[in-house]
Amino acid sequence: MKNVFHWVIGLSITALALAGYWADPLPARRLDLLLQDVHFRWRGPVSPGADVVVAAIDEKSIDELGRWPWPRGVMAGLVEALQNYQARVVGFDVVFSSPDPSSGLESLKSLRDEARALGPNGAPILPLLDRHIDRADNDQRFAQILNRSPGAVLGFFFHFNRRGLEHVSDAERRAAFQSVQYAQFRGFIKSRPDIDLESIPFRSAYAVEANIPILAQSARNAGYIGFDVGPDGTVRKLPLIVKHFDKGSGRSSFFTPFSVRILERYLDGSLLFKVNPLGIEKVLLDAADPIEIPTGPSGEFFINFTGTRFPEFSIADIVNRRANLAPPDRFKDKIVLIGATAAALEDLRATPFDPVYPGVHLHATAVDNILRNNFLRRPDWLPLANSALLLVFGPLLTAVYSRVRPAAGPWVLTGLFAAQCAANHWLFACRHILSASVFPLLENILIFAGIMVYRFATEEKQKRLIKNVFGHYLSPTVVDQLMKNPGNLKLGGEEKRLTAYFTDLEGFTAVAEKLSPEELVRLLNSFLTEMTDILLKYEGTLDRYDGDAIKAFFGAPVYFGDHARRACWVCVEMQGRLAELRKTWKREDKPELYMRVGINTGPMVVGNLGSKKRMAYGMNGDSVNLAARLEGANKYYGTYSLIGESTYREAKDFIEARELDSVRVVGRDNPVKIYELLGKTGEMDPGVRKSLPFYNRGLELYKGRQWDEATACFTQAIEAHPGDRPAKVYLGRCSRFKDQPPPQDWDGAFNLESK
Repeated sequence: MKNVFHWVIGLSITALALAGYWADPLPARRLDLLLQDVHFRWRGPVSPGADVVVAAIDEKSIDELGRWPWPRGVMAGLVEALQNYQARVVGFDVVFSSPDPSSGLESLKSLRDEARALGPNGAPILPLLDRHIDRADNDQRFAQILNRSPGAVLGFFFHFNRRGLEHVSDAERRAAFQSVQYAQFRGFIKSRPDIDLESIPFRSAYAVEANIPILAQSARNAGYIGFDVGPDGTVRKLPLIVKHFDKGSGRSSFFTPFSVRILERYLDGSLLFKVNPLGIEKVLLDAADPIEIPTGPSGEFFINFTGTRFPEFSIADIVNRRANLAPPDRFKDKIVLIGATAAALEDLRATPFDPVYPGVHLHATAVDNILRNNFLRRPDWLPLANSALLLVFGPLLTAVYSRVRPAAGPWVLTGLFAAQCAANHWLFACRHILSASVFPLLENILIFAGIMVYRFATEEKQKRLIKNVFGHYLSPTVVDQLMKNPGNLKLGGEEKRLTAYFTDLEGFTAVAEKLSPEELVRLLNSFLTEMTDILLKYEGTLDRYDGDAIKAFFGAPVYFGDHARRACWVCVEMQGRLAELRKTWKREDKPELYMRVGINTGPMVVGNLGSKKRMAYGMNGDSVNLAARLEGANKYYGTYSLIGESTYREAKDFIEARELDSVRVVGRDNPVKIYELLGKTGEMDPGVRKSLPFYNRGLELYKGRQWDEATACFTQAIEAHPGDRPAKVYLGRCSRFKDQPPPQDWDGAFNLESK
C-alpha cells in the first residue's frame, strides 16, 4: 500500500512537471536562464576570433578629444585613419540622431541670413560666410567620408514600447521610420505563396532613433543595434529580424541587425530567411561559403558568449596615428566596430559572464559567432526530448526514492542532480545545445521531497516504533536491519522455523535465601547483563526474563538461516563466561551459579502476542515447549546444556555434541532424541574427548540390552573422565535393568515424569 502512495506522489509530480514545462511560466523561464548562465561560467572564457577589433570610445579618448559626443570631424578623421589602415568594414555602434552641435554651423547660417537681409550692404561678406559654412559643416564632411567608404555600416536604435515616448506623435514616428526604409530587409523565401508574413511572431518595434538623413543616405548600409534583454535584465539573445507595422499603409517593414549587415559587407553576401506558416524555418547568410544560422521560429539568435573582450584600441590612439599603441596591421582586412566602453556613457549590458559588458563587444560577439559558425542551438526536437525525459525520468526516480534508505536519500538526490547537470553541461559545452530546463531538475527534487516526507510520516514512524519496542531486547544490528526493512516484520504473528532458547539457574531459590534483597538484585543483574550481552552479540531475540530465567529465540524478527548454530554458540559462550564469573564470585565469597540450558529448533509462531491493551513480541508452539522441557531435563542427567535432535542436525558441523538419550516428554507420545552440547567444533574438553568413545559404545550396547557390556563401557568412560555424570546415570540404569529388564516392546526411550 505504501508503494502505491509512492507511485501516486511520483506520477502526480511527473504530470505537473510535464504540464509546467509546456506552460513555461515566467519563474521557470527565469530559472532556465540562470541555469544557462551557470553553464557559461562552468565552461569558462574562450578566445575570440581574430577578425573583429574594437575602436573604443574610452576614458582615454574622452580625456584627449573632449566630452562625448565629439565633433563629426573627429569621426571623419577616424574613418579616414581606418581606411588608410585598410580596414575592410567599419561599423558604428553609435546613432547620429541630430546634427553636429559643435561646429558653429547654425550661427554662421544665421549670420548669412542677416547679411542677405541687409541687401547690397551685406553682399560683400556673403562669399566669405559661404566658405566658412562649407568648412564648418562637419556633418557634410563626415557624410562625404562615409560615401567613399563602401564598408561603412551605421546603426539605428528601436524602441519596443511607448514608455518615455508619449510626447512623440504618430506622424513623427512614421517620418522617423521612413528615414530607415533604405535599410529594409526583403530577403524572404516563402515555403508557400500564401504565407502571410504579418502572422509570424517577429519582434515588433514601436519607434526608431535614426541617423540624420545626410549620414544615412551616404552610408547606404545600416542595421539596428538593439538586443533582446531577458526578464532579469541580462542579454542572451539577438533578434535577427524586427518588424514595424505602419497603420497608414497597413503593411510591415522588416529590418535586420547591425551585426548581420556588417557580415553582409564583410563576406559580400546577403541574408535569406526561409519561412513557413509556423515561422522561420531557416536563416542563411548567402556568401561564397554560405553560413546557416540557427534560430527559433521568431528569429531569435542565441549568443555564444566568449567571456572575454575582443582586441580593443583607443580612438585617441587611432586618430592621432600612434602606431605603437594602435598598430596599422591590427586593422588590416578586419571588421572594426566603433562603440563606447567608457562607463560614463552607459552603453553597458549584463551578460552571463559580466554584469557591465560594453555593448560594442556584444556586437563583436554576435559577428564572431556567425563568422566562425560558433553557434548555440535549440533544436526543434528538444521540447519533445525534454517531455520524453520527464515521462521516463519520473517513474525511474519514483522507483529509486521508494527503495533508498532515507539517510542515503540526500546523497542519491545529489548524485542524480549532479548527473543531470553534467549531462546538460556536456550538451552545452561539447554539442553546443541549449538543453537546460529547470523542470527535470525540479521533478527530481520534488519527487525526492514528496516521497521522503511521506516515508518519514509513515515508515519512519514505524521505525521509531520498532526501535522503541525492540531496542531493549534485540541487538542494535537486528534493530538496524528492522529499521532498514520494516516490511520484514509481521507483528500480527506468523509461523516460522526458528530456534528456541531457555535457561534457568540451578538451585537459585536456595541461593536467594542466603542473600539480602539488595545483594540478590545486584547478583542477578550482573548475571543477566553478562548473559544478555552474549545473546545480543549473536542477534538473538530476548523474549523475556522470568526471574533468573532467560527465554529467547533466534531467527526472528530478522531471519537468518544459521539460527541453530547461533543458539548453540551462545550457549557455549554463556557457560564459558559463567565459569569465569564463578571464579570471581568465589574470590568475593559470593554464591556460585550454575545455569541449565535447553535448545530446540522447529516450527513456532512469533509475533505480537497478548491482549489488546498489552502485547509483547514473543514465541509460542510445541517446539518452544520442547526447548523448555530440555532445559528441565538437565536435572536427570547432571548436565547443563541440552539440544534437540533438529537443532543437532542443523548445527552439527559447527559444534561438538554427544547423543544423550531418547526421551518422552510430558505432552508428547513420540520419543525425541536429545544431545548434550559440549562446545564449538574443536573446543571439546580433553577429559570428555577421552571418555567419549567409551560412552558412545556403552550407549549403543545399552540400546541393545547388553547390560553387562554397557556397564563396562560406562565404567571406562568414568575412569577417563570422573566428572562424566551422564555415564554415571547410565550405570544406574544398567544395574536396574539387569535386575528388572524392560518390557519386550521397550523402545529405549526414557520418560521424563515432570516438566
